[in-house]
Amino acid sequence: MTITTPLGSDARAWATENLRGFYMCPVTPLTDDFELDEDGLRQNIDAFVEMGCTGLVVGGFFAEGWNMTLAEWQRYHEVVADATAGRLPLFTIILDSSAYQAVERLRFVASLGFTGAEIMNPSVQLKTDDDVVDYFDFVAPATGLALVLYRTPVSSFVYTHDAVARIAEHSNVIGIKNGTLSWTDSIALRRRFGDRLVISEPNERYWAHDAALFGGRVLYGELSLILYGKRRQELHHYTDLAFAGELAGALPVSAKLDAIRQVYEEVLIGRIAATGSYVAAMPYLKAWFELLGLRAGPVRPPVKARLSAPEREVLQEKLTAAEAI
Repeated sequence: MTITTPLGSDARAWATENLRGFYMCPVTPLTDDFELDEDGLRQNIDAFVEMGCTGLVVGGFFAEGWNMTLAEWQRYHEVVADATAGRLPLFTIILDSSAYQAVERLRFVASLGFTGAEIMNPSVQLKTDDDVVDYFDFVAPATGLALVLYRTPVSSFVYTHDAVARIAEHSNVIGIKNGTLSWTDSIALRRRFGDRLVISEPNERYWAHDAALFGGRVLYGELSLILYGKRRQELHHYTDLAFAGELAGALPVSAKLDAIRQVYEEVLIGRIAATGSYVAAMPYLKAWFELLGLRAGPVRPPVKARLSAPEREVLQEKLTAAEAI
């Protein structure tokens, strides 16, 4: 579905129909001199469409958007929009502590035809529920984009469900990526706000049960469909069964993915939980992309650019054993 104008008050109706399936959050391919690999980005997007991604979420931590200049960030989004060419809905990610900078970025991606934006609450200064609500009261009315809240300890302050209720008064707030590493918290949010907001528990391990029993509709802002490589058709298969309410059929298919799931959790989720940061996982993710035949390149300084040869070999062995590559 191609979006050419901001959704505004129609955002929730759009989300009900379209915020579903796999909204993946890919890494950004860079050249050896740490510049944007535009050809690689275009090739990757073609691959993501072929994989069956239903949307892309770009420009955030996985994409190294936090480590780009504003001009670089804008060029990156221009290439993403041009390469996607309306084939998938596009969401950006806003990580700004400045509400003014956030609005500027939102207006820029809206001009490119983006559907929405995921917004993390500021990582500095605004550290109470009232502060965070004030931030969204400033930002949400300034855009017609569909907005997804990102609740995460990475921001250093996780606001309460009561704050969510106040933020959700804005009609263009459509959902939450609940990155608290607590599935029960995601279920509690869905019980309270499921009639208004799409709540994503971004951990594929829970996806079969979540989709079949607890109202899960989207794996939003994570990487499983991309990283599972040769196993991704099994992910599609059990997802279809779960959406149909056939949990008994979905679980045996899901169980076959435990080996690749273990690597995913070791490489990514465990490192985020241990450090409160994405950077320790980034060299592994980029190597993983390349082992799947995707373009990735190095991680931008000051983060470690690449895995060592022995580290990459160990990762390759694990992915081969899990039949992902």
